[in-house]
Amino acid sequence: MTDARRAVGVLPALGSGLTDLRRTGQDERLLAYDLRHYAEAYDRVLYFSYFRETLSEFTRDPLLLEKVTVLPKRGPWPSRLYAVVLPFVYWRDFRRCEALRVEQFPGVIPALVAWLLFRIPFVVTYGYHYAAVARIAGSRVKPWLYRRLERLAFPRAAAVIVTSREMEALLRAHPGKPRLAYFPNGVDTRSFAPAPAPTRPRPRAERWVLYVGRLEPEKNLARLIDALGSLPNLLVRLILVGDGRLRQELEERARRAGVQADFRGVMPHGELPPLLRDADCFVLPSLTEGHPKALIEAMASALPCAASARGGIPSLIEDGVTGLLFDPEDTLDIARAIERLLTDEALARRLGGHARAFAVQHHDVHALLQQEVLFVQSQSRARPITELFEHYAEHVPMDGVLPDFVRHRLEALEGQSPRAVLDLGAGDGRYLAFFATSFPPGTTVVGFEISLRRAQRIDAQGFRVVVGQGEALPFKDGGFDLITMLEVIEHTESPGRVLDEVRRVLRPGGRLVLTTPSYPMKRLFDLRAALRQRSLARLRDDPTHISPLSAGRLERLLLPRFDVVEMEGTAIPGEGHLRRLGALRHTRVGRRLSNKLFAVCVKMAAR
Repeated sequence: MTDARRAVGVLPALGSGLTDLRRTGQDERLLAYDLRHYAEAYDRVLYFSYFRETLSEFTRDPLLLEKVTVLPKRGPWPSRLYAVVLPFVYWRDFRRCEALRVEQFPGVIPALVAWLLFRIPFVVTYGYHYAAVARIAGSRVKPWLYRRLERLAFPRAAAVIVTSREMEALLRAHPGKPRLAYFPNGVDTRSFAPAPAPTRPRPRAERWVLYVGRLEPEKNLARLIDALGSLPNLLVRLILVGDGRLRQELEERARRAGVQADFRGVMPHGELPPLLRDADCFVLPSLTEGHPKALIEAMASALPCAASARGGIPSLIEDGVTGLLFDPEDTLDIARAIERLLTDEALARRLGGHARAFAVQHHDVHALLQQEVLFVQSQSRARPITELFEHYAEHVPMDGVLPDFVRHRLEALEGQSPRAVLDLGAGDGRYLAFFATSFPPGTTVVGFEISLRRAQRIDAQGFRVVVGQGEALPFKDGGFDLITMLEVIEHTESPGRVLDEVRRVLRPGGRLVLTTPSYPMKRLFDLRAALRQRSLARLRDDPTHISPLSAGRLERLLLPRFDVVEMEGTAIPGEGHLRRLGALRHTRVGRRLSNKLFAVCVKMAAR
């Protein structure tokens, strides 16, 4: 049975996953905050990873283990190519998602593909100047690629989340005209809090300067070391938490500058609060930044902070109020800011207190994530099912011509002389017109339609029509001899419940005639058509196909409910060139290779 519960998909940064986040100590943050809040709001959270990993390797949280599914990487694909094929590899799981939450902009590629294929809305975070960081790192190609990706993704995103007002102002002028939503980064202000009393005995003369982040060029750590080396009257120890390509170079630079530097490497996120409580100040000298969580964690810990006046940092630090700002390209300015924090205890205490109050008021992660989840839900495609079909009825005309394959098989039922016929999902009434002219006079023909708009069109043709949903049919038991569901069951929220209702309103000996596209073969036919016509539009699936079925799943739905089930396929690839393939339509293999399925089911007796 199709799972109709609410599901959201989470896409990490390109090439990332829980294994990658553990290397930088960020896996705990994702699990404890982001995924947990989404698990509390949704029935199922699907995390599409670029690693072969399982959730149980990273957490024992019962809620996460119950509701979060990590979908591991399949196949030997390189990350960039896997990002493109991911929605094909896990197509059924993507279709279950009412929205996709992209954690970082470089991870947006699978969301774009899923939008093209299934029209799944996606919300993506644009946290910092990705092109600027790539330029600082020395790349000439990546900045151009980021700009191209922005032009593709921004117009199609349901929303682009920015974490700073500076980034919001920048993207408002972007030619892609993204729909922006401001959600600043948050931290756990209960875990990241000042200690009631000193917790570490140390010589009073030694002062600890703390940095948390990657050891990469854009972090400007060489100038930080030079700045500390220019403070000979202070006994300072620089503690760097994190890793990166520049580690060996920075270690050598610290030795030459005479700076005591402890390179701690990556630490589990849960070990950071006591380290922040023990430090004397926190420094972030980045040349470019978004809305750094490490800085907010230091502020929440009431640790006096000095940071560069770049990117989103000034939205966090008001110079002289919640911290000190400096020019990151001026080594002396960096040194002066650090010296003030280490020598003016009253200033340091005041700045730390104001920073803590600011973080608690504006950056509590639990309050912010609750708001974010509600926002993502508001952008999802999980609007009322009737609204979805009314919109479809208004904008998509229906083909009035009966498929020959179906018409021939319905004509074979004329000899059954049904007294009452129900067409579930009557559309614009094309099958009702066929029944009215093909079956004997006096046959009761009733249409059933979820869309009021389509029902009004049917009524205007003079046919009887009832509006409702197939999961709760408003008819008495055993009221119909023949029920048709012609390319309808894939449009229902719960195919199993609909079939239960169909059996209930069928009289003993009555028949159900059903057709439905056969997934995933239907998508392969769509791909072939797109290639032949050179049109990506052919890859877009019907958004009202909310419960796509394969031949195997349809069999599992029908066989327990009906006494006789006859199924066949309607089109097998290559059948037009090799007629012998047509003989396979009634076989198990042939049904699974077919583009569409046709079934006649008989209810013999009450159960």
